[in-house]
Amino acid sequence: QEQDDNGDGFMTLLDTMKRTNTDYSNDSDGEEAPPAPTTKIRLYLHGSNLARSIIGPQPHTQCRVSLEPDAPSKSKDETEIVFKSSNPTYTKSFQFDYEYGSQLLIYVDVYACKKGKGIKNSSPELKSIGRECFDVQAILSTPTNTKAKPLPNGGTIYAHIEQQFATNNECLSLQLRAKSLVFTNNAMRSSLAARTTLLGKPSTRFELSRPASSNTSRWIVVYRSAPIKESVTPTWDETLIDLNSICSDGAISSFAAAASVRISISMEKKKKWKEIGSFETTIQCLIDSCRTEEACRSSFALQPKAVRGRQSNEKRGEIMVVSAVMQRPQRPDEARQQSQRILRGINNPLQNTSNSTSKLFSDYVKAGLDIDFFVAIDFTSSNGDARIPGTLHYYKDGMSNDYMDAIESIGSEVEKYSKSKEFPVWGFGAKFPSDESPEIPVEELPVRHIFQCGYAQSAVGTQGVLDAYRSVLRLVQFYMSGPTVIQPVMKAALSRAKNVHYDPTIQLKYNVLLILSDGVVNDLNSTKRLILKYRHLPLSFVVVGIGRADFTEMNSWNDQQPDLRGRFTFVEFRTLQFDPAALSGEALKRLPEDVVDYFRGK
Repeated sequence: QEQDDNGDGFMTLLDTMKRTNTDYSNDSDGEEAPPAPTTKIRLYLHGSNLARSIIGPQPHTQCRVSLEPDAPSKSKDETEIVFKSSNPTYTKSFQFDYEYGSQLLIYVDVYACKKGKGIKNSSPELKSIGRECFDVQAILSTPTNTKAKPLPNGGTIYAHIEQQFATNNECLSLQLRAKSLVFTNNAMRSSLAARTTLLGKPSTRFELSRPASSNTSRWIVVYRSAPIKESVTPTWDETLIDLNSICSDGAISSFAAAASVRISISMEKKKKWKEIGSFETTIQCLIDSCRTEEACRSSFALQPKAVRGRQSNEKRGEIMVVSAVMQRPQRPDEARQQSQRILRGINNPLQNTSNSTSKLFSDYVKAGLDIDFFVAIDFTSSNGDARIPGTLHYYKDGMSNDYMDAIESIGSEVEKYSKSKEFPVWGFGAKFPSDESPEIPVEELPVRHIFQCGYAQSAVGTQGVLDAYRSVLRLVQFYMSGPTVIQPVMKAALSRAKNVHYDPTIQLKYNVLLILSDGVVNDLNSTKRLILKYRHLPLSFVVVGIGRADFTEMNSWNDQQPDLRGRFTFVEFRTLQFDPAALSGEALKRLPEDVVDYFRGK
């Protein structure tokens, strides 16, 4: 057993933790806190079984992407129109700046349009198939970074998100030519050239795809050529394709050349597009294939789609690379800037090379990161009598209080990264009689600086946390007291984090302790030392200040450098109480950095 800091009672939930000597000195002054980690993400869309009855048997479809729920006119942009397809794949993608821990909602409107008149034409024949809202964090927390949502008028819209790195400024210049294309298994009509008289010549196009970073069995279309009409040996126009769309990891030029791509050829048949065949290769192979004289160049054989899992060896045609080269768009001031760098003596490439090889937070999420969430709630008397309106714990049906709003805002975000969704809920700063001594007067009861909220050791999900919190307020013999001591709940979380850290069978598990308190913490210096002492454990502390107390010391601690602050974040609830997304973003802004820092150190 371990005695409370104020000697009011004994704790039975924790084992005594060994003390180690730690140097907390640091000569550097506190600087402004670093900004929340941000990244660039790219959104890809495709549909399945979209409604056919709105306009004709096969609709022309187009999507609008926006960030405003009630103002679709303020859109990010629109996709291209995909003609005559109930299962469209849109090549147009959308880039966003995303801040980890914040809520970013993306609204997708799907339209059916007639005669090629899209959204920008404001055609009266434009019909809505439906609108769906996607939460970026919910998408990133899935194994494939993909979410599907049914549309009100039929069909499903899929949103896929991948992280983008704007580190590669090069483009792939590509031009292709096809020959000996075969459009059917019928030997009598196997050659497209046979259609030049009675049946006419088909229109053809090609698509370039890359494997999805989260699932290599799926390909993402990043470019679709304009069709070449009525040609049996089409040569498509030369095009520039951004390498960032092909290499989602923003690889440098030498690694981008090794990126896998899939090129497929389709023909228009009965006003619908049907794939003739495809082949897989790399960018480097495309470049190498056109380095010899055209008469000596090798070609790529087109293979048909596998049927029932069986791949046919039949060749559906050949593709020759007319030209393929990686090039960087020339900026007008590039030469001048390079001269200035040389004159300043900073042209040494070693000075601009990053030696950081740490994984990004999203990499750990994709690998199966599991975050355990603990919640500790302040029940000291400074909160006021929960039965009186206007006090911090007061609530009634249909109305929440600040504690509940903070739990719901932050818990709903952390919950997306938890596999079990079983969250321990603790209270501190209150008195209530035990089963062994129910008759002890209130003034003689010990102050409990940690106790279980709810009837189970863990609550299920954020809603379970709220239910456990309400169950405490419904207790009859429950007396709020003081002082505000948070070290016991911190040690409870540290004990669990310690077990995770030293258990070799547990991989990719991290912990977050959310403490909600209305007042100044007693013995703040020893609390700081405790956090710094165990900063090597997989645990982040998030403290939310409820009410209008003086939180100057907590804000000052929050503004310290990481070496003096530890894995600690403080947020004052009332400054963001009307913006739940901003509240969760501010509370969790350092979590990705903490996770990466822990696993890198481990």
